Amino acid sequence: MTRKRSGMTERTSGAVGGKPEKLSESSEMYLQVIWRLTEREREVSVSDIAKAIGHSLSTVSEKIVRLTEAGLLRHEWREGVSMTPKGRQAACRTLRKRRLVETFLFKMAGYGIHELHEEACRLEHVISDRLSDALDRLLGYPMHDPHGHPIPAHDGALRSELLEPLSTVDEGRTVRIAQLRSADPEVLEYIAQLGLLPGRSCTVMQKAPFQGPLTIADGSERIAIAFEIASIIDVQAEPDERFDEAGGGPEPFAPPARQSAAQ
Repeated sequence: MTRKRSGMTERTSGAVGGKPEKLSESSEMYLQVIWRLTEREREVSVSDIAKAIGHSLSTVSEKIVRLTEAGLLRHEWREGVSMTPKGRQAACRTLRKRRLVETFLFKMAGYGIHELHEEACRLEHVISDRLSDALDRLLGYPMHDPHGHPIPAHDGALRSELLEPLSTVDEGRTVRIAQLRSADPEVLEYIAQLGLLPGRSCTVMQKAPFQGPLTIADGSERIAIAFEIASIIDVQAEPDERFDEAGGGPEPFAPPARQSAAQ
C-alpha cells in the first residue's frame, strides 16, 4: 500500500474507480481514536482527542482541519468534533484490518490474547484491502476478534450489539462473556489466566458491597474477581434469558452469518 509520510498534506479527492482513497497512517490513527471516543458520544472535544493521542492541541487542531476539509470529520470553531459517514466508514475499514490481523495471530500464529494489540496496530496500516479479504476467507469469515469485538464487513459496516458490564449483573444470573474492553497486556494476560475469555458462560454467585469483588461460577469452579476487572468484561444474556418481543417466548441467540465480500 502506498502511503505518504505523516504530517504531509494529503490529497482529498474522491475515490478513483469506486475504490476508497488512500489515507496516511497518521490520518488512519486519528480516525481510529476519534471513532473510539465517539462510540457513545456524538461529539468529542479537541482536548480529549489530544489527550488520547498524546499530541499538542495545536497539532491536533491542524490535523482536524485537514480531515474536515477531506470530508471525514465535522468541526466548527469552538465546537465538538464528530465523524461523517465517510470518516466512520474509513475508520471501520482500518478497524477491520486490525481485528482480522488479531484473529489470524491468535488462531494461526500462536499469539496470546495479551500480545495482539501492538503487533496488529503496526500491521493494520500496511496491509491492503485485498489481503484483509484474503485473511477473512482464510479464517472462515469470523464474526468477532479474540477480544470479542465485532469485525466490520468489507464495506466498513459495523453492527451494534447489546452488552453490559459483568460488574452490573445481578446475583444469580447466568451470562456469556462477550467482549474484553482493555488493551492493557497485563490485564488481558491476567483475564486469560482466569479463563474468562469470550464465549465462556458463568453465573454471578455473590457481589460484595461498595464495589467489592464478585464471585462467579462455571460449573463447580468458583472465581473471585475484582470489581475493576469485572467492569471491563462485557457480557450478554444466555439464550434462555432472551425473549422474543412479539410473542414473549424465549428466542435462541444465533448471530447472523457474515457474508463474504464480492471479489
